[in-house]
Amino acid sequence: MSCSKLKLLFTTWLALLFSSVLFASAPINIVTVTTDFASIAKSVGGDFVRVESFVKGSRDLHGIRPKPSMVLKLRKADLLIRLGMDQDSWVEGLIQTARKEEFFEGGIGYLDASVGIEKLEVPSMDIDGRQGDVHKEGNPHYWLAPSNGILIGRKIMEKLIVMDPKNAEVYKQNFLLFQKDLNSKVLVWKELLLPYKDYSFITYHKTWPYFFEEFGLSGLGQLESLPGIPPTTKHLHNLKLGIKKEEKPVVLLMANYYNQAVGRSFSNRIGARLVVVPINASHTTETSYFDLFDAIVKEIINND
Repeated sequence: MSCSKLKLLFTTWLALLFSSVLFASAPINIVTVTTDFASIAKSVGGDFVRVESFVKGSRDLHGIRPKPSMVLKLRKADLLIRLGMDQDSWVEGLIQTARKEEFFEGGIGYLDASVGIEKLEVPSMDIDGRQGDVHKEGNPHYWLAPSNGILIGRKIMEKLIVMDPKNAEVYKQNFLLFQKDLNSKVLVWKELLLPYKDYSFITYHKTWPYFFEEFGLSGLGQLESLPGIPPTTKHLHNLKLGIKKEEKPVVLLMANYYNQAVGRSFSNRIGARLVVVPINASHTTETSYFDLFDAIVKEIINND
């Protein structure tokens, strides 16, 4: 074999080797609706994924307006992880604009994290605007129960295994570690919140049913007269009367994007403690799903 042919074969072999290394090392690009799902996806995917979110920090998802930058993120992505339950309905427009078949429901790159979650507060009757902003599929704040965080992590693991079967064992081990660490933290959080089982919790919006159920806490009512409808004088008066009948210490727990002046005024009127917390990861110093619950629990127990 001539020297020129040997060089050609060697060059071809190097090119094939280099391209295979590039292919093997290319991460799966994931885009999620919020940073909570991004944190879980990173825990499961590890070095084999690159993760971004449409929304950063603690935000009212009803008020999100799609941006061109979100479309660009979606076009570069391989996997879209949705919150679902109509809480992120604005994502539909992004999917249509991005025009990638894999992101339509049922596609290889589509994951609705709410599928399989045991939903709370699913309406038993027909709903319309007279009931306020009621979600027909139930309360959508399911990520605020760590047990649902584990279910989300499992779904992400299963999806990544389908998309990248050669690294299946890595995804399985990463998920098991995530599950173990989160279960250990739940035991700590439950111990810290144990004294608050004797409290009544008032909230601004119906944000906390999953959190209350997970940690055995009691919700007494909301400042909103109806879901998504601002508090009225009549409603707050009736709520105050109901609180007096309970004869328990009261905590007013509210997400940090709601009107804190209203919360402060009402908590002063009823002698309650006001606790303002993020409900999504990556708000100020909270950078992960674990950190989110650390922050919530810390604020509840540090306000005595």
